[in-house]
Amino acid sequence: MMGREDVSVVIPAFDEGENISQLIARIKKIFEGNRVSFEILVIDAGSSDDTVEQAQAAGARVMIQRQPGYGMAIKEGFGAATGRFIITMDADLSHDPEFIDEMMARRDEADIIIASRYVPGGSADMSRFRRLLSIILNRVFCLLLSLPYRDISSGYRFYNRESLRKIEITSRDFDVLEEILVKAHCLGLRIVEIPFHYKPRIHGTSHARLVRFGVSFSKTLYRMWKLRRG
Repeated sequence: MMGREDVSVVIPAFDEGENISQLIARIKKIFEGNRVSFEILVIDAGSSDDTVEQAQAAGARVMIQRQPGYGMAIKEGFGAATGRFIITMDADLSHDPEFIDEMMARRDEADIIIASRYVPGGSADMSRFRRLLSIILNRVFCLLLSLPYRDISSGYRFYNRESLRKIEITSRDFDVLEEILVKAHCLGLRIVEIPFHYKPRIHGTSHARLVRFGVSFSKTLYRMWKLRRG
């Protein structure tokens, strides 16, 4: 598709060849059914499988990530997206594409819409250990930074493109999710959480590394604490 689209879907991916084509097909079905102009942009982090080939065959635009890290994938995706609105989601089918309809219906309510696991009505199918870590992360960030949100680590989001122009992204890893919301909150942008059911990935294994994330989140927490104090 050429020109300015209504929605850009940005999908960071690494070795998701078993999932990516099904995800793209489901996304396309939603937008084509609603007659919304769209683009699907896959940011590939150097996959060793057929992720790139599968994504291109399914109709996505693929970019090879220039700098490592989830945060850099998000930043590069934002820079390449052409849509008036931008959706970010995982490539492993843990983020139900059909939920896009719910976010689209509420797009005028906020600058950022979060698909939230932890507001009333939301839920998450994950191990007890991972769920506990996720809840602790969210509560610590929100408590120490005085943020009125429940799920600031959800990567399934709907953004107003113009609002994103006000936010400078510096985080390189998954802590980019917290950085964006803290800076958006400080700028007075409208942020809304809507209940969402998180599902386990269909194929493959998670690429998350908890120790690295812990160090990264700690550094981000300190930076964001200084920002909030200022």
